[in-house]
Amino acid sequence: MHRNELTQNPTKDATALSNLSAIAAGTGGDVYVISDAKQQIQAIDRDGKLKYRIKQSSNNRSNFSELAVDEQGRVYAINTVLDQYGLYVESEEIVRYTAEGKFDKQLFMWKGDQTSKRIGQLRALQIKANLLTFYISKPNEVQQKQLSLDNGKWAQPFAFKLPPNRFLSEVYGTEPGSIYFTTKRGAIYQVAADGTSKSLYPVAGMEKTRKNFPERLKLDGNGNILFIDRSINALTKLTPNTANPITLLLEEPALAAAAPEAESLEIADYTLHADGSSELLLVDRMMKQSSNGAVTSSFAQLHYSNQERTQQWLVWGAAAAGLLLLAASARLVYIHIMRRRISFFLKQMVAFVPLVTISMVLLSNSIYDGFSGKMEEEMKRELSVLAQSGKYIIDGDRLEKLTSPNDFMNADYQEIKERMNVLFQHDNSIDRRGLYSTVYKYENGKLYIIADDDDGVNMFKPFPLSEDNLPVVEQGQVISGSWVDANGQWTYAIAPVYNSKGEIVGIYETGRDLSVLRAENATINQTIFKNITIITVLILIVFMLSSYFLLASLRKLRKSVTDITNGNWDAEVHIRSRDEVADLGEQFNLMVRHIRQYISDITAFSEASFRFVPQQVFKYLGKRGILDVHLGDQVQQNMVVMVTKLRQFYEMSKGLTPKENFNFMNSFLSRFGPLVRKENGLISNYLGAGFMTLFPSRTEDAIKAAIAIRKELLVYNGHRAKVNYIPVEIGIAIHKGPLMLGIIGEETKMESNVISDDVTLTSRLEELSETLGVSILVTRSALESMEAPERFQFRWLGRVHIEGNQDPIELYDVYEGDTEALRSGKDKTKKLFERGIQLYQEGRFFDARETFVEVIKWNRLDKTAKLYFYLCDEYFQRGTAVDWNGTLAVS
Repeated sequence: MHRNELTQNPTKDATALSNLSAIAAGTGGDVYVISDAKQQIQAIDRDGKLKYRIKQSSNNRSNFSELAVDEQGRVYAINTVLDQYGLYVESEEIVRYTAEGKFDKQLFMWKGDQTSKRIGQLRALQIKANLLTFYISKPNEVQQKQLSLDNGKWAQPFAFKLPPNRFLSEVYGTEPGSIYFTTKRGAIYQVAADGTSKSLYPVAGMEKTRKNFPERLKLDGNGNILFIDRSINALTKLTPNTANPITLLLEEPALAAAAPEAESLEIADYTLHADGSSELLLVDRMMKQSSNGAVTSSFAQLHYSNQERTQQWLVWGAAAAGLLLLAASARLVYIHIMRRRISFFLKQMVAFVPLVTISMVLLSNSIYDGFSGKMEEEMKRELSVLAQSGKYIIDGDRLEKLTSPNDFMNADYQEIKERMNVLFQHDNSIDRRGLYSTVYKYENGKLYIIADDDDGVNMFKPFPLSEDNLPVVEQGQVISGSWVDANGQWTYAIAPVYNSKGEIVGIYETGRDLSVLRAENATINQTIFKNITIITVLILIVFMLSSYFLLASLRKLRKSVTDITNGNWDAEVHIRSRDEVADLGEQFNLMVRHIRQYISDITAFSEASFRFVPQQVFKYLGKRGILDVHLGDQVQQNMVVMVTKLRQFYEMSKGLTPKENFNFMNSFLSRFGPLVRKENGLISNYLGAGFMTLFPSRTEDAIKAAIAIRKELLVYNGHRAKVNYIPVEIGIAIHKGPLMLGIIGEETKMESNVISDDVTLTSRLEELSETLGVSILVTRSALESMEAPERFQFRWLGRVHIEGNQDPIELYDVYEGDTEALRSGKDKTKKLFERGIQLYQEGRFFDARETFVEVIKWNRLDKTAKLYFYLCDEYFQRGTAVDWNGTLAVS
């Protein structure tokens, strides 16, 4: 969309005017010109700055031939669509562009007569009184067309006949009586309201052999007719019905003085303003003329407007931002998707594909450059042959008889015109393939165009003598070359035309539109490029496939490495190719076997170490394994401690052999240890006839584990009873408090251990549980740390004095794991039991004793109630010590 801006250097603030052909005035001092060999419309503000550009967008060879501008700044243009060879007019259209230079719509379409060359039948595009007016030129009639810019309605208000044997060249004006036209014979006519024509030019007294030819007909504000006298290249004013009707407003010497560096002084077009000032176009510059005829300024460059420069910088900035975004995207893909890793296959592609592509592009360009160069040289040789043949076809004597534009279409002219086309066999688009011919007359050291395959070129138009054509008229050489003018780019060959006396009287030229030739070459280039692209793609496909299969062994090796990385230590690679990669694969398999054996040994060692040091210890210490553990590693944390021991184990062990003792203990621990681990407990130490467990998370886990142990004990004792073994009893104590878990020992022998007074206290509580007749003894600190202790069955045991502790401890009996009979009894007497303890702590021993008597009546297995009963009776009979504080003292 913005390729035009991207082809321009944004640091430059001006662009050169080139190959100008037409101009139209807009509002506010703006002007609009057709430039670049009819391929572009440029809008220029009053300060000489470029507002915008409109470029041809048609795929066919198209030319902007005329333009007009309305009061809203909208641009109207006649777009002439040529055939594929750039010679015959296929169609014409009137198109409109917005005030910003954007395409608006197509207003009119004219198919044409299929015989016009370079210019069509539409003429004189004008806007006046909000009406768009133009003319359709037919062989003997000219029809006026008008479009209302207000309502969009078309009309054909007027038509007029051409005088006999007259051929329309240009027309100007919109209202009958003020319509003027020129003919191919160099005359100017005025059209009356009734459609009749009156000759105004040439004026009386002009020679019949005059070569003056009026072009670019216009009217000024005073009713004078202005035109360019092409024979003398002067801006001329015609004032009919006056003594001196012809006035030269601007002649070539004044142009040379005002524009000494101009490429050519030929006036291409001009426009008039209401104040009498005007702008004139030369081929490469625009000149401003004041109302008194003086040239006030001349410029060959247009400075870009701020809007245009801003647009250019925005486009370039957007392009730069796009490149940066592309680079950033590539970087993100490289970092986050490719993980800063480029596969070997991709590296090959990155190195090889650009190399092959660039090589093929260079090869394609080399083939095209050589081919196109040969094509142009071959075309010049063919044109030279045609031009040289033309000197035998064109009758020089008839050429000498043509002395003025008044001879247009006489017998001599028609004979020459007919002979011009003999070389092309048929006068049609396909057979001619864009070849044109032109006949020049050489007279009195000057060169004039007599007949041309461009309907817009008039007879006896002066043509400059130059070093390119002087050898033809002076030495009779045949010359070929190319040039660019306001009508396009051409390649040509010229040869002399001789009269019967052997004198050079003219030049015969034949040529072709160079842009069409280059378009054909571009088509050939596309074919070459297409074939080269196909070959390149095939080469790349073959290379990629071969690389893919050659890298198959590496991919197998990579997959095996990836499998091992993901933990599949059984992975091995099997490479069939007998090359270096196969050797690498064998070494890889050998390495994998060694790694598997090493991992097996390490795994066995780790599993063995876990049996001595639990994995949870490493977790609490923030270590990954035993290899990370060092002497002195420790962590301090509030944890729940549970001590579980067999009661009367030592008495029972005396009747067992050492082996039976170890077998019994291992069997006991393997049965009850998993119940602890199931509740996230860590068995920290084995205590001979039991074990100490840590619960780092919740007290509930410890309670659940203790209840599970008690229930499993009932099952275990049932199995023992079946084989006549005596039942065993387990005591459990649970307490929560701060402790230190760490590694103690020396460098040659280390072990994990727990250091805390609360651990010692828990061990003493377990010993006390048997005295109290409790299976699961829980401290108040542990119970209060629970979120919902009411979910368990427990009762209050009061404050108990523990030997070695200064302060008494409140204890609770969790009886949910007791036998059904004992649990049922404790559950029924819970309130009564806790009432008795309350009375005991208040020193009301008689009432407390009676309360415990009631508890025992309901539950004769309640050992704790019996203990309190005896103490209450003793204290009631004998009294208490002076320092008694309501605690239960148990030794």
